[in-house]
Amino acid sequence: MKYIYLFFISTITAAVIYYTTVISLIRAPIQAEYWVSELITVKDYLLRHYTGKPRIIIAGGSSTLFGIDADYASKQLHTPVFNYGLHAGMRLEDLLDDTRDVVAPGDTLILALEPQYFRAPSHFNAWDLSNIIAWENSAWQKMSFIKKAQFVTSISPDFLENMMIAEKIKIRTPDNIDYRLMALDNKLVISKFINRKPLTAFAYSAYNIDDHGDMLLNNGAQYTGFVIDARFPLQVDPDVNARLKRFVTEMKHKGVKVYFSHTPYIANGVSLGAIRKADQHFTRALASTGCFIEAREDLVLDRKYFFNSILHLNAEGRAIRTQRLVKSIQDTILSGRCPQY
Repeated sequence: MKYIYLFFISTITAAVIYYTTVISLIRAPIQAEYWVSELITVKDYLLRHYTGKPRIIIAGGSSTLFGIDADYASKQLHTPVFNYGLHAGMRLEDLLDDTRDVVAPGDTLILALEPQYFRAPSHFNAWDLSNIIAWENSAWQKMSFIKKAQFVTSISPDFLENMMIAEKIKIRTPDNIDYRLMALDNKLVISKFINRKPLTAFAYSAYNIDDHGDMLLNNGAQYTGFVIDARFPLQVDPDVNARLKRFVTEMKHKGVKVYFSHTPYIANGVSLGAIRKADQHFTRALASTGCFIEAREDLVLDRKYFFNSILHLNAEGRAIRTQRLVKSIQDTILSGRCPQY
């Protein structure tokens, strides 16, 4: 019995030491996609140029980042349109939090969420862990105690070792990771954006967007991978629906109108009739949450219009998608046909 007791106490002690160490290193500058942090900083800065004016803000993951020409849309709609597309790897709550921070009374917000956002929330994956620790510490701060416990217990020994190495480098040889540390300096990021020189080739970079938030140099059709069936998603997870409904209600109280949009799909032989039927079933499930301004079948495009991912349109595809978006905004939002909840 004594040995069992000692084993139990030593196990608890080891766990406490382990997870305390994790928490102490929660801001370690580990390897991650720091360009997304810079992207958020730059887009928040750009949006301030339109403060006091009614704006149309289109928010979502990288499907929006690559798939909207907000400059063109602004000219067609005679209203400032801004591309607040970020990264589809972000958790829904983090994407909504970042969007919440930039909208203002009088704005029209169009949520163009990728299909995976409507599934049941998953456990923290490697992308979540790396990027929340590296640059989105605000997400950690906003987590409930239970969420924080889930986050901490998701850290493997190998991952913890990487955190410890990154913190050691930060203290002893910070020049080796200066690009990571500089990405967290908002003033420096904004200064670099203001003084940027046009890139000559595509790059995932906050310095490769225009003043409307659109990604640049997405030329060509390089994607040859798998295709998502345009009938997906057919259902929306109840927890996701509840979260979106709370967000829409919050925005309404803030004076922001919220609508929803689909994201583009690669055509794969599924009939438009079948896609239409699935879309009708899906949008009915969200009918009490918000109005979709366009039909999913209108966003099924040939593979030649996709740049380097199933989510990323090229410049040609973006032009087609934006023209259809402008018409949808005119036909539904501006005409009053699409109710706002």
